[in-house]
Amino acid sequence: MKLIVISSHENFEGEIKIVHELFEEGMEYFHLRKPKFSTEQLRHYLDRINKKYRDRIIIHSHHELCIGYKLRGIHLTRKHLKKNFIESWFRMKYIKLRRPGVVVTAGMHTIGSLKRKNPGYNYIFLSPVFNSISKIGYRSTFNEESLKEGLLKSNYEAIAMGGVDEDKIEKSRDFGFDGVAILGALWKSNEVVAKFKRIQKLCKASDLIH
Repeated sequence: MKLIVISSHENFEGEIKIVHELFEEGMEYFHLRKPKFSTEQLRHYLDRINKKYRDRIIIHSHHELCIGYKLRGIHLTRKHLKKNFIESWFRMKYIKLRRPGVVVTAGMHTIGSLKRKNPGYNYIFLSPVFNSISKIGYRSTFNEESLKEGLLKSNYEAIAMGGVDEDKIEKSRDFGFDGVAILGALWKSNEVVAKFKRIQKLCKASDLIH
């Protein structure tokens, strides 16, 4: 199963050091989500990331930085798609033209969304699959059987997001997800790197079992 790490939306002391440690432990997909950051703030953040790891980063805002920093890709948020879907589509095509092989991802929140034709996303997040850890009161509303059926029929590579922790890895696989995204479980932990390694091990074990 893919294991995707989503950054804390806030800045905190020692964050860059921890992110580098996660890369060193094998983090392959790092979604950099800093909704309050300006272009310059995000640029400053990326400047502090070792160049050899930048091709593992997918940014959620200021997508133009993907080209100059040679990042792995961009994520189109609900805000991007709701505000102007056509503009977002052209942005995706432009970046793909400038950076062939770039990854483009998006978020979905209903089973019905999985039935739509894929406009070119490499994978999508479906959330909240479980009750959120980082957002109080953000609870899953998915019916398990409907979720399994929707994932089985979908042509998207789907990543489970929302409330994912160590005890949810096998269940996510059973639902039919291709991977999991971790956020609250990781950044609320007192031992971020150790938590990541445990979840990483469970994801790898799930692949071996299946």
